[in-house]
Amino acid sequence: MTSTIRATRLAHNLSVNEVAAKLGVTPSAISQLERSEIDETIKLASLREALRAMNTDVRITAGSLRPNSVYAPFRVADAMSKALTIDRDPTYALRLLTQAVAEISSEQQLARDEIDIAPTPLPMREWDTFMRAMFARTLPKRSRPAWMTTEPLLDPWFVSQYAVLRERARENTSADLRALNIFIDERSLSRA
Repeated sequence: MTSTIRATRLAHNLSVNEVAAKLGVTPSAISQLERSEIDETIKLASLREALRAMNTDVRITAGSLRPNSVYAPFRVADAMSKALTIDRDPTYALRLLTQAVAEISSEQQLARDEIDIAPTPLPMREWDTFMRAMFARTLPKRSRPAWMTTEPLLDPWFVSQYAVLRERARENTSADLRALNIFIDERSLSRA
């Protein structure tokens, strides 16, 4: 399934204890809710209640099961959220994103309704802005859905934590990402 509770909690900078206090339950109950969501055993009412405690509501989206639908932005965002929050693997999140963008760019076979479905925001603003910007690259400006609109990050953000890649990113980041204060060199994007 997804990690919506954990991703929402992190996006709102809330600890397990803070969410537990809002719901009037123990922190271990919140951890159990997060695990049951990942295990696909959570009840919809429990998911809704946890999200509402964080001023968010559940959104259920049905999407196609066609072969390329795995690259739909809302599905990629769910997989990236899991990679970032549960697996703590930003390299995998980058690979998911770059593969989806490459497939959409080369094939253009996703149905318009799959592109128009806004993904759940990623738990880290930097990654969320980066994801939206990368998907925006796949479509002409006039046909991009509103969810692909992004605001620049306040501070420069380097996708890579390695010094040599950060230095290369300073020199080789594309203008569209640089305008958003995101730095990753094109070679890293093509090799992820």
